[in-house]
Amino acid sequence: MHTKIVISSQDKKTITGHAGKCRNFVIYTVDTEGNYTTKPLNFEKGETLHDSFQGTSQSNPIFDMDIFLTQSIGQGAIEKLATKNVRTYIIEETDPETAINKLIEGTLKAFSNVGHHHDHEHGHDHGQGHAGCNCGGGHH
Repeated sequence: MHTKIVISSQDKKTITGHAGKCRNFVIYTVDTEGNYTTKPLNFEKGETLHDSFQGTSQSNPIFDMDIFLTQSIGQGAIEKLATKNVRTYIIEETDPETAINKLIEGTLKAFSNVGHHHDHEHGHDHGQGHAGCNCGGGHH
């Protein structure tokens, strides 16, 4: 089984916020050994998450992801992604490779995990190893 993780990266270098309006992302596909591949995901104007939620774009490749890592995103977007079975994590980490490796290792600190279906923010460590990301474990 592979886990698909998407990271918002407007500048194409770091993890950025404003995920609903972001047009540049990186998709990480993690295998059961913890190895991963990456590919860019770039949207044209009118194809953002915000546009998808407003009905101007019917589908969005982010809806097919398992996990979404970002620096900021609105609560409404988080809830809508949860209905598509996308777990959204608001994180402080800015380096994509570091974030992915910490997620695989189970040490990535998240401020909000929508998969829990509650809307208050709290700092917690998803230190349950690889069970948190369903990637199967291992190191890159």
